[in-house]
Amino acid sequence: MPNILIVEDDKTIAEALVFALEISGFNCKWFTTGGEALHHLENNAIDLILLDIGLPDIDGFDVLRIIRKQSNIPVIILTARGESEDQVLALEGHEADDYVVKKSGSDSPRIIIAKIKALLRRTKPSVKKTNSVFSFNEALQTLSFKGQALSLTPAECKILAHLVKHPNQVFTRKILLSVIHDKQTGSDEATINTHIKSIRKTLGKIDQENKYITTHRGIGYSLIL
Repeated sequence: MPNILIVEDDKTIAEALVFALEISGFNCKWFTTGGEALHHLENNAIDLILLDIGLPDIDGFDVLRIIRKQSNIPVIILTARGESEDQVLALEGHEADDYVVKKSGSDSPRIIIAKIKALLRRTKPSVKKTNSVFSFNEALQTLSFKGQALSLTPAECKILAHLVKHPNQVFTRKILLSVIHDKQTGSDEATINTHIKSIRKTLGKIDQENKYITTHRGIGYSLIL
C-alpha cells in the first residue's frame, strides 16, 4: 500500500483525510509541524506528501524547498490559500506537483484522493515503463537487469526494487531498513551495506562496469539512471 505523509495542523481536516485515505487503501502518517515531518522523511519511505502551507513552526513553502533539495517525492499542496500567486509559487517556484484549496464539505477528501491516485499513476513506473536497464515485475516480485533475470534474496529484491522505482533519489540506510521491514534483534544500518554489496556483485556478473548504484557517504544510496 502507498505510504502517504500528511503535514497539517488542523486536527479536524487531518483526521478526516486519514480516515478517507485509510479506507481507500493507503497507509497514512500525520504530523502537525514541518520539523516533525522532515525528521520522519529522513528515516522512512514515503510515496506522496500532502503538505499544508500554514504550519505553526515552518512555512510550508520552506518545508517543500528542503524536501526538493533531497528528493523528488510527489507533493500536493493542501491549503486554505486560494490566491493564484500562491498556486504559481508552489507549482513553479517550489516544484509542487499539485495544489488543492481546502474546502468544507464531503467532496473535498474525494477530490484529494482522486488527485493522489492520478499523481501516483503518473509517477510510479509500471513493468513496461520502468526503464531500459532495469525491469521490476511487481506481481511476481522479480527484477531483471539488461534483459536478464536477477537472482536476489527477498531483502535484496525489496531494496533494489525501491531504488528502481525511485531513480536518482538518495535514500538513507534507515529508510532502506524500513523498506525491507528488518526488525531482527541486532539489525542496524550496516545490514544495508551488506545487501548493497551483494546486489552490486549480482549486477556485476552481467555488467562488470555497472555503476548504477551510487554511494553517498554519510547519507545512503541512490540508483542513477
